[in-house]
Amino acid sequence: MLFHLGKLCEQVLVNKLKSCIQNFISANQFAYRPKTGTTDAILKLIDDVTSDLDSFKYDYVQMASVDFSKAFDKLQPQIVLDKMRKLGVNENILDIIDDFLQRRKQCVKLNECFSEYIDVFVGAPQGTKLGPILWLFYVNDLELDNFNVIKYADDTSFYKAFDKQGGSVAQAISHTQQWADDNFMLLNPEKTMIINFLINYKHVYDQVVILDHDVSIFPSKEVKFLGVTLDDHLTFSSHVDYIVSSCNSKLYLLRQLKKLGMNSDGLKRFFTANIRSIISYAAPAWFSILSDFDKGRLERIQRSATRTILPDLSYEERLSFLVLPTIKDFICDISAKHFLKIADDPTHPLFNYIQRNTCRMSSRKPTIFRPELCRTTKRAKSFFQFFMSFFNT
Repeated sequence: MLFHLGKLCEQVLVNKLKSCIQNFISANQFAYRPKTGTTDAILKLIDDVTSDLDSFKYDYVQMASVDFSKAFDKLQPQIVLDKMRKLGVNENILDIIDDFLQRRKQCVKLNECFSEYIDVFVGAPQGTKLGPILWLFYVNDLELDNFNVIKYADDTSFYKAFDKQGGSVAQAISHTQQWADDNFMLLNPEKTMIINFLINYKHVYDQVVILDHDVSIFPSKEVKFLGVTLDDHLTFSSHVDYIVSSCNSKLYLLRQLKKLGMNSDGLKRFFTANIRSIISYAAPAWFSILSDFDKGRLERIQRSATRTILPDLSYEERLSFLVLPTIKDFICDISAKHFLKIADDPTHPLFNYIQRNTCRMSSRKPTIFRPELCRTTKRAKSFFQFFMSFFNT
């Protein structure tokens, strides 16, 4: 009874804090905010990078992703309370959070034996809804001058465009290291990843980035960013490789379910929940940039799945019978809806990424968007530029 009462009180507190996140937390933080998610964080990165490279003022954009070791376990209660107090969070709420964080005990259970209880003075309780929200306040003041920053919970990335004179993100990483030291966090250099996004295949910028304590980091050709594989030319072919590999194992399970006698409706539900969801994850951010060849590779996954479900029909007949759109149509539909969701919400952190010829959004009078005159195909095919042109026509 007390356990459920505690969870209820925690949920009330979380709802209260979520209602004021919009005013307190930096727009660069995309986690646990209403109407934003990983897709929006990836969209921001890709749009910023393609914009910088399209200007031809810069030769490359360097990005670093840093990792804080056991971030939630190292959260300091007094520090997060002081930061929340400076932001103007109600003192009554802070008293409850203080009690939540600093009056805890833990023990170890082995079989039926329990150790003695000890007091816990640091960290946010694991498995709670409040812990991630508190982390947003904890990392909120990690900002870098002259660098773009994207934060998603405890994942932090920053990037900057450089011209032929060169440059690196070493200064930004050093600043982050200082922030970590001041806030009793541990930055893991071995998990810090650096990548150079390039506009010209002939140019190679592979200079080593030297950090404090003589730690060297070599730029990678590809990195994982919030579940999407980014390559240095933003072709997303490596991400398609990952999708194909992941879906192949799921297609095997689909065939086994078919052999066990599952009907077509059940097989379709398995496909949409376990295979198409992998294909479409964060797809608005990267699908429009894909080559026709890679789009075809994604379509073949659905062809294979529907052939398993209905082997005696053509692909078009299978889609009609199962009431499924093509992968291209499905992703274009969810991408268009995502674009309109951003365009209709002035509070969305990416609202200003959409240029308009009029300031009003109305279902009766279509808004005319103002796409850029892009110099590169990559920029023209990026999400915001593509859909501004799409809805204009």
